[in-house]
Amino acid sequence: DLSGSRVLFLGPSRYALENFDYSVLKKYDYVARINKYLETNENLSKSRCDIIFLNSNSCNFYVANPEKATKLEDKFIYVKTELDHMNLEHKYPHLKIQNMQDFYKTHLRYFKPSEPYYGTLAFNFLRKRCNKLDIGGIDFYYKGFCNRGEYIEGYYDLESTKKQQSHHDIRKDIAFMARILDHSNINLINRSQEVFDEIVRRQDDT
Repeated sequence: DLSGSRVLFLGPSRYALENFDYSVLKKYDYVARINKYLETNENLSKSRCDIIFLNSNSCNFYVANPEKATKLEDKFIYVKTELDHMNLEHKYPHLKIQNMQDFYKTHLRYFKPSEPYYGTLAFNFLRKRCNKLDIGGIDFYYKGFCNRGEYIEGYYDLESTKKQQSHHDIRKDIAFMARILDHSNINLINRSQEVFDEIVRRQDDT
């Protein structure tokens, strides 16, 4: 139950995390991360992860690598589909897993024919459940798509295509984010705010 809590969603963008002050993490009740964050080289002694959002690729990774899955044991885990939930829960029935499939489906109407980025879905999911949500470590693909070099080391293990995947449209995610940022309980921090403002400015100029 996240009601009444203050949550920080901290993404894996190398650029947005540059000079990030990790001492602020102690101000939050929960720190949320995404996908293969737990496989990165970030110093876990200074960082935190209480909540993790796993996409299908990340779920499959942990199902196939039980020695890695021990990192999930004290986390609140959110997955996007019923199938991901079933696969992860079958392998690790003791984990705390919640399926977001119904929440995900309600967003498809807004984004179709594309689908939202998982981070966008996670932001809206959290802000509807907590008292205050801050978002950092996200560059909204300002520095490029599917590029291993733009993430903290160890996060992205797919081919660096540097292209947006065909089933996504970042313009719709930016428009959606602009709308939910009007709510008083959600806020971008540090470079994430700077980057978002620059992307919106560029879109307005085109």
